[in-house]
Amino acid sequence: MYIALSFVLILIAVLLTHKVAPGAAGSGVAEAGAYLNGVIYPNYISISIYFVKFFGVVFAVAGGLCGGKEGPLVHLGSILGVLILYVPMRWLRYFRNDVEKRKFMAMGLATGISAAFGAPIGGSLFAYELSKPNTFWTLNLTWRVFFASSICVFFLNIFKAI
Repeated sequence: MYIALSFVLILIAVLLTHKVAPGAAGSGVAEAGAYLNGVIYPNYISISIYFVKFFGVVFAVAGGLCGGKEGPLVHLGSILGVLILYVPMRWLRYFRNDVEKRKFMAMGLATGISAAFGAPIGGSLFAYELSKPNTFWTLNLTWRVFFASSICVFFLNIFKAI
């Protein structure tokens, strides 16, 4: 019975990834690094990929596959960092260009890795390292990334305490 249940859960994860959003396959860390450095992946950031990645990881781990949370949290944080720019508010339209998207994506992936390890400095350094200090990376962005990572870890610890 356990093997059958594991098979069904893994099959759900595989079918979700294969049929609904193939961009959710893999950890997403390499794609995040490439995206930060100017490569545009058409199927890397979308709401469907976010939900397929989220539920696919849940079903795969529940099915017994060995999988870490670090890579998927980088991908999920990257997606949330960019998708927050598309909340229907007028003032967010200013940020919908490639440079600002990369900045928000850097903040998102730093918060994802900070949530995985509980280390805001580690998340900030990971985002800095992944961007291979590009032309868009500034000292101001470093502080913004660190602040976003710190807020993430702060609320994570509050939710863990509840």
